[in-house]
Amino acid sequence: MDKALGEIYRSVSRCWAVKITFRWSEKSFKPLCSLRPTSYESPSLVIGIGKHSQSFPLQHLLGPLAVCGGSDLGFPVPFGSAAMSDAKRPKTLERDIAGLLLDEDKVKKLASTEFVDDALACAMARGIVMYPTPSNKREAAVVPMTLLPCPFADNYFQLAKKLTPDFHLLMDKITCDIGWLERALAKTGAIDEICSKLLEICRSVYNAETGKDPKEEIRLHLMRNDFMLDTQKGSEGAMIQIELNMMSASFAGHGQDLTEVHRYLLSKYLPDQSGDVPGLPRSAAMEGMAEAIAMAHEAYSSRWEPLGLPRVVLFIVLEEEKNELDHRKLELAAFQQGICSLRRSLAQLSRTCELRPLVARKQTNVRQPMALVVDGYEVTVAYFRSGYWPQHFEGAWLCRQQLERSEAAKCPSAPAQLAGMKKVQQLLCDSAELSRFLSEEQAAAVSSTFAKQFDPSNTSVETREAVQAARKSPGDWVLKPQVEGSGELYFDDDIPRVLESRSEDQLAEFILMERVRPPCTPSAILHDGAVLVRRAVAELGIFGTFVADGDKVRCNKVVGHLLRSKGQQTNQGGVFVGNATVDVPFLVPSDIYWRNVTA
Repeated sequence: MDKALGEIYRSVSRCWAVKITFRWSEKSFKPLCSLRPTSYESPSLVIGIGKHSQSFPLQHLLGPLAVCGGSDLGFPVPFGSAAMSDAKRPKTLERDIAGLLLDEDKVKKLASTEFVDDALACAMARGIVMYPTPSNKREAAVVPMTLLPCPFADNYFQLAKKLTPDFHLLMDKITCDIGWLERALAKTGAIDEICSKLLEICRSVYNAETGKDPKEEIRLHLMRNDFMLDTQKGSEGAMIQIELNMMSASFAGHGQDLTEVHRYLLSKYLPDQSGDVPGLPRSAAMEGMAEAIAMAHEAYSSRWEPLGLPRVVLFIVLEEEKNELDHRKLELAAFQQGICSLRRSLAQLSRTCELRPLVARKQTNVRQPMALVVDGYEVTVAYFRSGYWPQHFEGAWLCRQQLERSEAAKCPSAPAQLAGMKKVQQLLCDSAELSRFLSEEQAAAVSSTFAKQFDPSNTSVETREAVQAARKSPGDWVLKPQVEGSGELYFDDDIPRVLESRSEDQLAEFILMERVRPPCTPSAILHDGAVLVRRAVAELGIFGTFVADGDKVRCNKVVGHLLRSKGQQTNQGGVFVGNATVDVPFLVPSDIYWRNVTA
């Protein structure tokens, strides 16, 4: 060590405090992290190695720092009187990291073999994994993910968070208005099986005979509100809502953990020694969603006398689920709230669930309240992580009706699932429909993120003009089916083909939406075992929770976030079908962001 470093002096009173991670070789120490000054005019540096503290002249560090420190990636190594103050460091560091993440060459240089090994190992350690073969619980693999966070305009991230509680309130009000849902989805129900069946369930469960009314239910919504930036809306772009997911909002846990993996990697390989990284916001989606589940669980317990059975939360899942481990993170977070969970598929529930009479603790309008009992457990909350494809319900629609008839809080309930359909999103683009549910101020705020959307089966003049425009310039539009999670979006030359091959009634299964042109940024991923730095586009997801006990709103807040990114030329989405990757945002000041992104 002495031979490698030269003469080492004792600490002097005015010096730099340096925290450096070393990798020892016979030739040299290679610092993997950088400097944090405590004073600025000393010729000596203090190095902490475990419990030992030693110092040596600055010139002994300049060579190693030039090799492994920030200067090679565009980060200055400040010292002496020119060094910046601690107060200025976070803002400057944020801009320096943003400059790196927006520079494709610097991203390639940073993504070394050691960096990638660290990223994969830390992802495994944090459980950012899936089952390649769900029946084999002994083997898991890292989910498709980015090696570095994605630059995202700070002002639009904050705007998405600010607007999302109003979106929550909007969706809850729609959930409580079954009459409006029936009118809004009449055409869709005629051609879409899930919509049709859910409307039937609403009619059979919520009526005068049962005394059940969505407005008086315990309502639990765990949502993800998805946005993209659009380069077509001026010099600083715009933010467009893509959709609001009312059920099975995925990757809340994986996104939360990937944020911390990226935080560690940036702290280790770039000059930030504070343990935090300015611009990388923390997500607490798991804790927030578990807290909301616990609120619904408590609301149930305060309404109904116990049956003498253990009370649990029911996760309704696929029997073969690659993403089970993301679910399990929420299950464990709920346990931290003192709640245990069951996992059952709809097919399993069809054989084992039953309804038993409940006794109310307080006055209720429900004529014959029923508890949902599964394998000897009383269910307080039924959380759907399946039930958005027709195949999920083979032989299970009666079971789905029983779940709705019970007093368990459903996430989503049948009306809430209907509220999340794309047809509803399209109708809300009509200011008259939107103002039915929100104040003028709220409506103006949320609609500022709306893209133009049309029902191609509609015969209005405005719709006919939009359909004609889509035939003439299909690159400016996207055709979206009602079925959730299918990934089957239509672009470019496929749009005229679909429009011309369907009857007017058949076109009711689609929504025609103005196409968003998101900005592109560098994105480092693993492809066939090698690092690939590609031009990518990103979709921001804001996780939120809403809990109401009848007319009393218990919770309405943002709890976390996620990005999913994909190659610029990839039209379809979907992480598990190989089109997209789990990602997280690095917030960049707007003036820097829009100068450095490409359309």
